[in-house]
Amino acid sequence: MNANSADRHDTDRRDILARGHAALRTGNISAARACFATLRACRADDPDALHGLACVALAAGRPDLAINLAGQALRLAPHGPFHEVLARALLAQGHPVAAQAAIRAACLCQPDDVPVLLACAEIMEATGDTWAAARAYGRAVTLSPAHAVQARRLHARFLWRRGQRDAAIQQMRDVARRVPALVHNHELAEMLLAHHQREQAEDVLRAALVHRPDDGVALSLLGALLFAGGRMRPAAAVLERAMAHDPTAETCSNLGLARMALGDMAGAESAFAIAMCLRPDDVRIALNHATGLFEGGSVTQAAMAYETMLARNPPPDRDTQARARFNLGVARLAQGRLRQGWEMWESRLDFLPPHPAASRLPRWDGHVLRAGKKLLVHMAGQGLGDVVHFLRYVQLAARRVPVVLEVPATLRRLAGTLACDAFYAIDIITHDINKNRDIVAQCDLFSLPHLLGADSVPPFMPYLGEGPWRQAALRKGKPRVGLCHAGNPAYRFDARRSMAVQDLSALGEMAGIEFVSLRPGGMDGVDLAFVRHELTDDPDLLDTVRLIATLDLVISVDTLVAHLAGAMGCPVWLPCRFGGDWRWSAAFDLPVPAGGPVSGPSPIANGMRDGTLPVLQPASQWYPTLRLFRQASLLPPQQAWTQVMAEVCCALRTWAAGQER
Repeated sequence: MNANSADRHDTDRRDILARGHAALRTGNISAARACFATLRACRADDPDALHGLACVALAAGRPDLAINLAGQALRLAPHGPFHEVLARALLAQGHPVAAQAAIRAACLCQPDDVPVLLACAEIMEATGDTWAAARAYGRAVTLSPAHAVQARRLHARFLWRRGQRDAAIQQMRDVARRVPALVHNHELAEMLLAHHQREQAEDVLRAALVHRPDDGVALSLLGALLFAGGRMRPAAAVLERAMAHDPTAETCSNLGLARMALGDMAGAESAFAIAMCLRPDDVRIALNHATGLFEGGSVTQAAMAYETMLARNPPPDRDTQARARFNLGVARLAQGRLRQGWEMWESRLDFLPPHPAASRLPRWDGHVLRAGKKLLVHMAGQGLGDVVHFLRYVQLAARRVPVVLEVPATLRRLAGTLACDAFYAIDIITHDINKNRDIVAQCDLFSLPHLLGADSVPPFMPYLGEGPWRQAALRKGKPRVGLCHAGNPAYRFDARRSMAVQDLSALGEMAGIEFVSLRPGGMDGVDLAFVRHELTDDPDLLDTVRLIATLDLVISVDTLVAHLAGAMGCPVWLPCRFGGDWRWSAAFDLPVPAGGPVSGPSPIANGMRDGTLPVLQPASQWYPTLRLFRQASLLPPQQAWTQVMAEVCCALRTWAAGQER
């Protein structure tokens, strides 16, 4: 072979090697194997061909064959760059010590090779030597030129995995500054979001969208960020833009959640349907869809969907299982199947942050404690309305054991009025007393029905307030009616359970009634001229209860005020969204007797409509003085309250006439 032929052969050989490794990088294993096999056919002991075939074997899931081929290459060329694939193959085959030795040998042969250093960092981290991994990443970053950011990007991810989140974000910022690619901005925004730096994440995403308005990933991330911050309407608008450019399953599911939060149940159903078509096996999407079914009033259908998720084989991840089981428990409660519902509801403890006392005290099992020992009852993860609703079970627990009840500060004074006809006293605290040796067990407030074995609604007696509510028969002046048209806007279904102030405007035409706001002063964006404000700007719950005690009737949507009035025994009318909360389902309606009123005040009649007999509003087993005015069908929020408020106004006229008599 002359010199020209040798040069041409060497050029051809290098070209085939390059094509083989390029094919590997793109995942074309067949093409890569053909290239390296061609070289080996020319020379069976070609170490580069053996190395290439070892890389192919590893990519094809044959680490055993890769070890053999890489070993042959090293025997032929001991100082060749073959230790890296050997190290990866050894690790994949379950030989971590040998893998560490092989990658160290690779670093000795190629001490300044950045890809080898990155492989060393990866293998050392995988085998538990994070110090060596950190050194390898640091050296790879130092050796990388300014425009080459792969080492910096991998180092940022390593820092993130090690919990050094600020350092990881700083490194990722440097990557995005050096090479302002979309993928770098996306990753930086995801890190900022996960680190709860929402404003900075929003700045990064909006800056990216200035240069690329059709960036579907950035739009999807921004929509998720706005949703997490409770800005539902702009979130839905941004997610709809993302759908137009990059309709991923995640984007569709988030859009469904945003529309559901806005009360657009039909739009939510449409988005979830697209998401499930794009990713039919994603249980999280199915979970969101089932939640939409439940919220839209399809309780049985939702329960079947949760059961299907829980019956999957293989089962969903633990967190998704817990959420599906919890949601199925809520559906069982809505169906009136309390014992099963309470038991499944306990699954919330698997995904909610634990109370600090749970790490040092055993969970109460419902049994009697040793003499002189106490139970700590705490609460987390639910709203104050739920807390008020469940305080009745503290009374039942105190019949078995002495209770120390931990409450938020705003509830402290009101909790002190908790009626207790039990054998043991109830101590009220606002923080956990770590040094109280008498406390030997703990449980969550919302676990009490399950731990007490409750299979029905306990008999009701007013249990909050400085005394049972009494109508002031000798009160002079107009009847006083308390109003609460809206709850906490942070609640994910607030758009459906709260009313706009315009929905109450017809009440202003009611002559002879004094309306009193039960929302703190300054909370309403638009004030109603006919409503008095008597609460301070920052009342605690006892202040609210004292005001309710001066009223003849409360009209409240499904929020804390309704529970406060109900727990006092005050008459309360509750305009209720279609579907709505499980505790207002028909399973908990008190039966309307054929020949007379239910226990407590008489059922409220809607009045005469088209010559028909008055329609009695159902009362609740939870609060017998509470009357439910339910939406008859699933409508958008701007239309949903029209019929309900017409019924409330009609019933209020009848009620007011009775007050005059």
